[in-house]
Amino acid sequence: MMKRIALVGFGLLAGSIASALKQAKRPTVIRAVSSPATLARARELELADEFFEYAQVEEWSRDCDLILLCGPILHILKTIDALSHVKWAKEAALSNGGAGKDCVAGSNGANSIDAKLNGAACLVSDIGSTKVEICRAGSKLPAPFKFVGSHPMAGSEKRTCEFNDPAIFENAYWFVCPPEGTEESVYAKLLDLVKFLGATPVVFPPEHHDRTMAWVSHMPQMLSSTLAASIPDRLLSHNYQHYAGRAFRDMTRIAASGWAMWHDIAVTNRDETVRALTEVRDGVNTTIEAMQKLDVVKDGRPAGNDNSDSLEEIFKAGNEGRASLFAPGRNAAAAFFEITVPLKDKPGALLSVLQPLAEEGLNIRDIELMKVRENVAGTLLIAFKTEDEAARAVKLLRYLGYEVKER
Repeated sequence: MMKRIALVGFGLLAGSIASALKQAKRPTVIRAVSSPATLARARELELADEFFEYAQVEEWSRDCDLILLCGPILHILKTIDALSHVKWAKEAALSNGGAGKDCVAGSNGANSIDAKLNGAACLVSDIGSTKVEICRAGSKLPAPFKFVGSHPMAGSEKRTCEFNDPAIFENAYWFVCPPEGTEESVYAKLLDLVKFLGATPVVFPPEHHDRTMAWVSHMPQMLSSTLAASIPDRLLSHNYQHYAGRAFRDMTRIAASGWAMWHDIAVTNRDETVRALTEVRDGVNTTIEAMQKLDVVKDGRPAGNDNSDSLEEIFKAGNEGRASLFAPGRNAAAAFFEITVPLKDKPGALLSVLQPLAEEGLNIRDIELMKVRENVAGTLLIAFKTEDEAARAVKLLRYLGYEVKER
């Protein structure tokens, strides 16, 4: 059990971790490290027990079981540098013949120091979206620090601690990237925290993390931004972009993301993201070639053989690629059990579905309103943690006259 955790950069995710610990009444002292304005808000929300500004690194870095760096990537790197210069750590190392008293941590190769500390309790980690550069910097921390990078696949468009959500990590993947050869006991407290928060820990080398995220996160963001930025003037000059259907809106949703966070990701995972973009560009070129081979309809008459085989193969490969995202046992989010409910276009339609579920004590884990058109029924997608909850919801809503389908 952790006695004290320092959350450095007290935004949405740090606030959510603190909220979960408080809600569970865990006997862990929560140390908030942030700007004066954010600390004042955290104090009002009673999310922490101790409050320090960033510059007070000599104070907030002491006596922690876990120091979790929760700011933007470049701020994390700056904080790692600050930790490498704390005076108390240097003094402790000198007075103990190279071993510190306050934290269990150590640079790579500090096995003798770790042995002297004999399992004392501290670790430095982070929640940054890229890992290679952060882990490289963390590995250079002197004794008594030991760095093990991490990255939870969770978040929101909200950024501040007042929007904290103790369930935000529920069912999310949380990558943990220890240096090669590191014993699990070194980062056991981090794994315990991840599991307590309801996330699924994935132990991954930093290089594998960045290569994977380049494809499933960083490249899609660049594509989405590029797609939205490339709407041609022939549409914009007539405001025709307003006729975009759900496909275009879904594909450009993340184009609304802020630049600051993505700047840090771009400059710390450039090569792998460019590699992923190049691979997609090759795929787009293949699709263009397949389209150009088509014998198209002319004068209302289809071609006898339209040469669409190549394009069909691309669609089939796309079907398989999409399905692979939800292979049983492979996707943490797939653990949700989903149902859909048609809604009428009238005031109170949403409440008429959700209120009975709440009165029945059914906890909704995710919700999405799909296929919304004026004067036309929409479809409500509701997700539950367990199959039993989903089954109870189906039974209740069908009793109330709704045409419910299980996904």
